[in-house]
Amino acid sequence: MKPGAARIDYRTEWLIAESAARVPVTGVLREMRQSYAIEDRDVVELGSGIGTNLQVFVPGNRVRGVEGMAEAVAEAQRRGIATAQADLDGPLDLPDASADWVLCIDVLEHLQRPATCLDQARRILRADGRLVINVPNHFDWRGRLRIALGSGIDSQRYFPDSPHWEYPHLRFFQRASIEALLRSCGFAVETDYSGRNCTLPRSRQLARLGLGPALAWLALRRPDLFSAGFFLVCRKADGAAGIQSGPGAASGAASGG
Repeated sequence: MKPGAARIDYRTEWLIAESAARVPVTGVLREMRQSYAIEDRDVVELGSGIGTNLQVFVPGNRVRGVEGMAEAVAEAQRRGIATAQADLDGPLDLPDASADWVLCIDVLEHLQRPATCLDQARRILRADGRLVINVPNHFDWRGRLRIALGSGIDSQRYFPDSPHWEYPHLRFFQRASIEALLRSCGFAVETDYSGRNCTLPRSRQLARLGLGPALAWLALRRPDLFSAGFFLVCRKADGAAGIQSGPGAASGAASGG
């Protein structure tokens, strides 16, 4: 770890082991690449891990990762993803207005100062650039039930082998609070993809029966209860339009659960 870097309660081997479980996330990113026609663009990911998300955007774009763990940086570089080590809780050595897209996927919940990371994202984005964020929802109906039954803080069983005093997630968000944080850092939500991961039982089977749009509508309508996380495309707040839902989801702004 570089001098002055924040401690990270995470492990590179976890990133490698969970690569296959990232399919829902990379699936949304692939859809996003197509619907936004992300080609020949500068794509930067803050908290890029071993490069799994950035691989969605190559070839065809110029990608660069920024990651806090030295071992993860080395693994990403081994996979062909240009990656630099940096503390995401502080200033980043990236030029102003140098990126068309900035990804911050499953990162903000790990940071002591998530607003600092978002401020840096806004700085390096070009005027018409986009920010993509995802944060997990610890408190959907499953999490609330498990907490009531005594699960403790790991209500979604993300880190069953991690003691609570070293739990990797430091920040916990609901739909309204993540949007409030984004707004305070000068971002407005443009498209909401949270409906892609409804947590109702047997959601996959129900989607195969043609109920996918209904599940997406429910997750967007009551995201705090029925969305696995909050997956948002944002732009700088000046001149931003209203919130849209991702392709295949029912339209309309989301409200809390």
